[in-house]
Amino acid sequence: MLSRAAERVYWLGRYIERAENTARIVQQYSQLLLDLPEEVGVEWQDLVAIFGADDNVEAASAGARERTILNFLLADPLSSSSLAHSIRMARDNIRNSRDLLPQEAWENANELHQYAKAHLSSASQGRNRFEILSDCIGRCQQINGILIGTMSHASPFHFLSLGQNIERADMTSRIIDVAAAYLQQNEALVMRYGSTLWTNVLKSVSGFQMYRQYCQPEVEGMAVIDFLVNDTAFPRAIGACIERARANAGALPHGDAVRGSLDELLAFLPSTLATELAGAEVSRLMDKLQVELAGVHQVVVGTWFPPA
Repeated sequence: MLSRAAERVYWLGRYIERAENTARIVQQYSQLLLDLPEEVGVEWQDLVAIFGADDNVEAASAGARERTILNFLLADPLSSSSLAHSIRMARDNIRNSRDLLPQEAWENANELHQYAKAHLSSASQGRNRFEILSDCIGRCQQINGILIGTMSHASPFHFLSLGQNIERADMTSRIIDVAAAYLQQNEALVMRYGSTLWTNVLKSVSGFQMYRQYCQPEVEGMAVIDFLVNDTAFPRAIGACIERARANAGALPHGDAVRGSLDELLAFLPSTLATELAGAEVSRLMDKLQVELAGVHQVVVGTWFPPA
């Protein structure tokens, strides 16, 4: 396939995954603010840190109030971190790749785009936020289901899945990173309300039931982090995402360099984590993972895509 077509399909996988995860994170963070007392110190500004967009929001509004931040993350068409932007970019990439993808996927992506234009502004102002975000998540999952269930597992599929898994690993690391930040700010209070915090972390990746089923009935901070970093059976765990991305790279021509960079990333993951919660250490690990994932992306670009 042409390199520009491969690039569009790769970014389609990333943007669909980014849209779904953005909706998940905002939804569960909103729930976390309702569940935890004010003394824990959870603020809307912390939500922006997940997306690495602190400077952007501060420039737009020094107060960084709830409505400003939610508009920035949900409805602002000029914000590259917003749900609306991810949905629009996914639609544009799938529209320009219709010869490689199922027709039903394009139709559903277009419907999602129209739905987002009509409703995300209301969600950013607090009206029916949970229902609208749930609809966006469901529609993203529907598009993914169509793509995975009806595409031949040839090169376009592997580029799609490669982008999806790199993006998913990055978003999972950001979710863990913000939880680790709470540990650094007020470890005693987080210990006190830890079950609520870590339950919301698991729910933000739809991992609560799988954690309880395959790990242990009690929700403990370091056990949750270990599950989301090292588990190779749970599809949203970082280790599982890297393994699948590695398989995708191996199925593509000239994929040795990308596969090698993913092997290095797998070797970087700690096989075991300390039993004691150390927020600063977890945060450094997640930051390093995000840098390494950005490096993998650069290898992907250099291997298969045309120069900018």
